[in-house]
Formats: sequence, C-alpha cells, structure tokens
Amino acid sequence: MELELPKRLYAEGLEPQVKKINNSCRMELLRDLKNVMSEEYGEVLRDPVFTHIMAIQGHGLKFLGKLVHSFLCKELVTSKKQEKWFVFARTPLRFSLQEYHAVTGLKISRKSSSDVVKWKDDGGFWSKLLKGDGKITLKMIRKEHLKEVHKWTRVDRVRLIYLCVIMGVVMGRDEKVNIPHLYIKLVMDLDKVRKFHWGLHSYEFLVSSMEKTKKKLDNKESYILEGFTYAFQIWIMEAVPDFGEILGRRVSDSFIGPRCGNWKGVAKVSYEDIIQLEDSFDEKGDLFSVISVTGNGHVLISTNYKMKGEMEDERVDLILKRIREKFDWSNTEWPVLEPEETEMEEAEKEDIGSEAEMSVDDTDVVVDTETSSVNVAGKGKRKIQDEGAETRKKKLLCKRSSERKLTLDPETKSFIEGLIHTSVTFLGDRLSAQMEKMETGFTERMGKMESEVSQLREVINLTGEGRKANQSPSKSKFEQPQAKKKGGKKIGMVINDFDFGLSTQEMRDLSQDTFDEGFDL
Repeated sequence: MELELPKRLYAEGLEPQVKKINNSCRMELLRDLKNVMSEEYGEVLRDPVFTHIMAIQGHGLKFLGKLVHSFLCKELVTSKKQEKWFVFARTPLRFSLQEYHAVTGLKISRKSSSDVVKWKDDGGFWSKLLKGDGKITLKMIRKEHLKEVHKWTRVDRVRLIYLCVIMGVVMGRDEKVNIPHLYIKLVMDLDKVRKFHWGLHSYEFLVSSMEKTKKKLDNKESYILEGFTYAFQIWIMEAVPDFGEILGRRVSDSFIGPRCGNWKGVAKVSYEDIIQLEDSFDEKGDLFSVISVTGNGHVLISTNYKMKGEMEDERVDLILKRIREKFDWSNTEWPVLEPEETEMEEAEKEDIGSEAEMSVDDTDVVVDTETSSVNVAGKGKRKIQDEGAETRKKKLLCKRSSERKLTLDPETKSFIEGLIHTSVTFLGDRLSAQMEKMETGFTERMGKMESEVSQLREVINLTGEGRKANQSPSKSKFEQPQAKKKGGKKIGMVINDFDFGLSTQEMRDLSQDTFDEGFDL
C-alpha cells in the first residue's frame, strides 16, 4: 500500500479568516515595568536567561494576528502530539521543539530536582504571599502593585520583573490567571530560574494552546491564543523569509544567538497580502522546511529534541524522506480533511492533559487585542511607524508576481515548445512550396520569353530579306567615292551598305551636328 501524505486542515484557498486574534503575550507590561523600575529592569535584561526574549519588546516587533491565524489554518493533521506541520506554497514546514529552541534559545533539557519547590523566607512581599497561600495575577500587578513597588525591597522588585517576563511573555498566560506558586518559588532563588527548562515548559504549553484553538478557527470575529505566540510568528518569518522581509527587518545580518532577538518592525499584513504572496511563490523563493540553531535545513532529526512519548507517524517519515531528497513540492496535491474527520480528530484530543487546563474559561478573560499602538506613561498613545514597510511589501509582492509570470510549469512549457516547433515546421513547408511555385513560374516565363524572342528574330529576318528583294541591283543609295590623297596620305571612306529604311522626309529631323568618326569629315 502506497503511503499517503498528511491531510490539510482546510483546502488551499478556503481557509477561514478571523478579524483578530486576542494575544496573551503582554509586551506592554514589560514597557510599564521599565518605566517604573528602570534600574532593576536593566539588571534582568542583562541576564542571559531572558535577554533575547525581552529584546522583542525593545525592538518594537509587532504581533501579527492575521499571519498567525493564516498559518494555524494551514496545518497538516498528523498523529504527532508534540510537533506541528504546516504547508505554505505546497511545501511542508515543521514547527517542533527544534525550531522553537532555534527561535527562543530557552533551556530545553529537563532535570528533575527535589529542591525546586524549596524556598527561603526572607520576610519580603513574595515570602508573605507564599506563606499566606495568597493569589496574584498580572492584572493585579498592573493595576495595583506597580503603584507600591517603591516600598518593596530591591530584590523583590527584581523578582517581580522575572515573574512578569515568565508569566506575561514566555508562558503567554492571560492576565487574570493566577500566577502559579511554582513560578514564585523559582524566583525566590534566581539560580533556579536560570536552570529551569523554560524552553520545554513553554513549548509544551504553546502546542497545547494551538491544539485547543483549532476548533475556534472558524470564528469570524475573534478568539484567544495563549502561549509564546511571538515565537511562532518569528518562526514563520524565518521559515518563509519573504514574510520577514515584508513585516520587519533584521537587527544584524551577522547576528549570532536566538533568532527572536534579531527582529524589529511593526509592519502590517492583510489576508490578501498573504494569499498573493503564496499564489505568486515559485522556485526562486526560499522556504525552509526545518530550522535548527546551526542554520536552515541543516538538521532534520536530532536526538536532543526527541520528546518522551511522542507518537510515530509514517506519513511524517515520508515528508522527512522527501525533504532529505530535495523533493520538488510545487505540484503536490495535498489531501484535505473531511468535516466528519475533523469532528473525530477533536474528540480524540479533548482529554489531552496539559498546563493549558490551568487557564480560566475563555469567557472570563480580558484580552489583549492586536494593535500597533504603544502606551507611553503620561503621553497617551503613540503610533510607532516602520518606515519603508509598505514599500518593502509592495516591492516584494510585485517581484514575486513578475517571477511567477515568467516561470512556466512543465506542461505549459512543453505546450509552447510544441507550438513553436509546429509553427516553424508549417512555416518552412509553406516557404518551400512557395519557392517551388516561384521557380516553376520563373522557368515557364523564361521559356515563353525565349519563344517570343525567337519569333521576333524570324520576323526581322523575313522583313530584311523582303526589302533587299525590292532594291535595284545596279543602284545603291550611296555610291562609294574615290579615295583622295591629302598631304600625301590616302584617306579611305567607308560607307556601310545598309538600308536604314529612312525616307528623305524622315531624315530631315536629324541634327546637323551629328558626328561619327570615320563617317563625317
């Protein structure tokens, strides 16, 4: 039995379009922390554990809900629970722990430690909260505690910033969800924060959140997507470099490190732009099916990213085999999941346990809507413009469209070559026939002319003989004069004995100045 490829969640060109995604990554909270506690914020920023994550906010990279939603709708349904496959321009693209690590640089190796939950009471704000089994959310921090942090100890302010980065960005939890005590206990000892597997922890939560969101993709208005969504967006910009060129700019072409720290920009993209780019994509465009910390397309499978309990799927193995063989996907027709299959798929995955279950109900969430506005304390809202973004987008889309028009598929190319061959052959045959016709006509015409010339000669000969017969043999119109001597020399007169057939009346019009050497003296 021949192996089949995974099925698309939606048919190409029939993906639903939602007005907005409510993103739970709260970059604006980091801005507020920086404004209130600039010194402590700078200290956390210099810590390598989250420095590249915090750089996203510093570079002003904007969340692009339409792009994220568009790719969620391009999913290839597989049996894999801990990795995702998507298709763009008929080319499969993998989003796994390997790609996530290349983007974020967060620690992925899990090390069991019994002292993770142990913490030391120092009498500060966080110690009191843990001892009293208190509850705290990002919303409470934003609305209440930021006004009082000046009364806290410096170390508690630093812990607050770490918690906001973890809860508000890395985990991308809703601001009304209680911050788990595990996170608070970890920040009580910053060395434990640096050793914790935030990469694996946040990746598992993001994948589970994407899985839960699958049933909401048909919503026309909006839905909530939790998790480190910026990491998924940056992966798209890396896997499809044209999106990176349209939507942002690299901080440096020689950048070394997690890729999330190398993007800036706040350009916008519409569904029409995404569709146009995909439709105009050809072999000249770059697509990277797999990404790793060492580069694009270098590593297909690494044991470092093999996750415990992952399901095997021979369809995915087939994709990897073809990627390894540099297979041309441009003419691949991906099968599409039928509606009844979609319902069965959802039923099978309803019982998957994950940290996503810690989230509150979707109806009890205050969302962070997609916006390019940035609040600045005391200055209201200020629009950040990405100069040249529209120009870059239009230039790239025009370039791809023109390349698409210049690129012919094999069938069209074969048809045109056949048409040209047939036309040239037909033209050659017509020219050959025309030349033969012209040659035949020329031969016939020359023969006719020769016949006419022969007849004309016969007529002339007959006419001359008739005139000679009518002339008197004893007389001629011109008598040859005697030769005379002049200066002791004999001058000979030569008179042609020809009858020119001219009467005296006809000769009167001849010029008297006519001179012929040897005729006139």
